[in-house]
Amino acid sequence: MSLDVLTKAGASEVLAPRRKWSLTWLLPVGLLVGFATILAVLFGDRLIPATEVEVAPVVTVRAGEGEVVEVGGQMLFQASGWVEPDPYTTYVPSLINGIVSEVYVLEGQRVEKGQLLATLIDDDQKLALQAATQKVDSMEKMIHAHCQGVPILEAQIAASQKKIAAGKSLLDQEKDNLKRLEGLGGDAVSVQSVVQARFAVTRNEALVAQAEAELPELAAKIEQINAERESMQASLLELKVKEAQAKLALERTKISSPIDGVVLHLHVAPGKKRMLNMDDAKSSVIVELYDPEQLQARIDVPLNEAAGLSVGQRVEMVSDLFAQKVFIGEVTRLSGQADLQRNTLQAKVAIKNPDARLRPDMLVRAKFYSPEGGGAEVVSTGGRLSLYVPEGALVDEDEVWVVGSDGKAELRDVELGNAKRDGHVQVLRGVKSGEKVILPPHAVLNEGLKLKF
Repeated sequence: MSLDVLTKAGASEVLAPRRKWSLTWLLPVGLLVGFATILAVLFGDRLIPATEVEVAPVVTVRAGEGEVVEVGGQMLFQASGWVEPDPYTTYVPSLINGIVSEVYVLEGQRVEKGQLLATLIDDDQKLALQAATQKVDSMEKMIHAHCQGVPILEAQIAASQKKIAAGKSLLDQEKDNLKRLEGLGGDAVSVQSVVQARFAVTRNEALVAQAEAELPELAAKIEQINAERESMQASLLELKVKEAQAKLALERTKISSPIDGVVLHLHVAPGKKRMLNMDDAKSSVIVELYDPEQLQARIDVPLNEAAGLSVGQRVEMVSDLFAQKVFIGEVTRLSGQADLQRNTLQAKVAIKNPDARLRPDMLVRAKFYSPEGGGAEVVSTGGRLSLYVPEGALVDEDEVWVVGSDGKAELRDVELGNAKRDGHVQVLRGVKSGEKVILPPHAVLNEGLKLKF
């Protein structure tokens, strides 16, 4: 093949290139579609035509002095509070000063009455009890030895009485002898014999008197021993009291639970000291206990709602820990003083159906109800808030059209009260303060309809 042929063939290929398709036109089309989508999402509702309606706000009115408000059997207000032991926490202290030796419980643990909670080091108390017991034993032996003199003295008294009896018998004999000698008279008996007989009588009388004089002395010694014994027994009682104190101090080194309950707070650990009579109120406390079957809630009620509080009032409470459980309560007492900073009054609400998992200081939300049985109640303090809607906004007396948060029509069921004001009727449930209700005509309305007002 010649050079000219090749040159012509190459030139023909350059002059007639192959045709290719381009996709660059898709970029502006995609941008237009994206912008159209964004505009539809952001402003689509504005492009939809809205139905013009006439609306009226839900009116909030504070009840006046002595005004009759329909609250019977209905929820009056809600308030928040915290769970706590009912009526108070049980503090278990150490009744003596000491150092903690062992701790047998932990926080949250369930304990029984009489269960050992902790012990203190008891070496000093054991020695003190041993010394007190020894002193008691010594005094008892001393009293026993001292009183052994009584039988001896009683034996001496018995001997003296026998001696007196013998002396009196001999004295009678000598007197009889003297009488006989004096009766003979004259020269039948010598004067010396009569004098000797008289001396014998006198001597025997003296011996009898001496023996009789010993009896009071011996009796006095017995009385002295008895008096000394009473004194020693009084000292023995003092020593026994000290022994009992030492024994009690030893027993108090073992701290036991006074109730069946749960450990709320643990204040000790091994090696920690517990002291009485300190400035710190909890310096001697071992643990704090509470009965899980006896719980209450302390509810801070705003003062503008406190007019509806009363002892015995029914309360329902819920907690975040128990999503599906409602705790039934009853107001047991009201605080004697309001909280100035929070502008609240505290109410104590006994929980009738506590759960074992419920713990003090858990947050609860409480609903306070009026007394069961319905009927009107006179609110004399002027503190209760009531909601009113125009009577014309009602549909079939138990429904009302409301402007929803998205600006669309929403049909709601409502519960009405008996109170009426200036063409408005009281609503107990179904609407909120500040919401807007739709006035007639209602025939053109339906759920989800876009509104203009």
